[in-house]
Amino acid sequence: MRRKDREIADESAIRSILARARVLHLGMLDGEYPYVVPMHYGFFLEEGKLTLYTHCAKEGHKLDLLRRDGRVFVEIDTDEALLPGETACAWGACYSSVMGRGRASIVEDGEEKCRALSLLMQTQTGEAYSFTPQMAAAVTVIRIDAEEFTAKARKKNG
Repeated sequence: MRRKDREIADESAIRSILARARVLHLGMLDGEYPYVVPMHYGFFLEEGKLTLYTHCAKEGHKLDLLRRDGRVFVEIDTDEALLPGETACAWGACYSSVMGRGRASIVEDGEEKCRALSLLMQTQTGEAYSFTPQMAAAVTVIRIDAEEFTAKARKKNG
């Protein structure tokens, strides 16, 4: 990371960023070009291990790509705000972000799908929801195990 002064290493601060943000940008390999889609997500972060969950329809290009190659890159950001400057080059932006590389897999286990969807709803709404295996069977759940990730932020005074 080039700007070490903006790096966030504290796990509770990273968890806070992940809880405030709503959209994960999922980058996948699609031949010679990357393929990126925005997705709602849920997460679990404990002892330096980050697991993200998303959900989608039962078929589509994204799933085709993930079945071919599960290597992914994720970007999550929040707290965006412009910092005005007196000249064009003096403008800046505030933000908080988490980025990482990992492996995506399709969750087949019904109990894990239910837990994943509950985490997703908790992240998106701040409320607890429970799911039955029948409810979870209606969607595909994607699990992303981050092999490495970083977080950083720029606040108004920095």
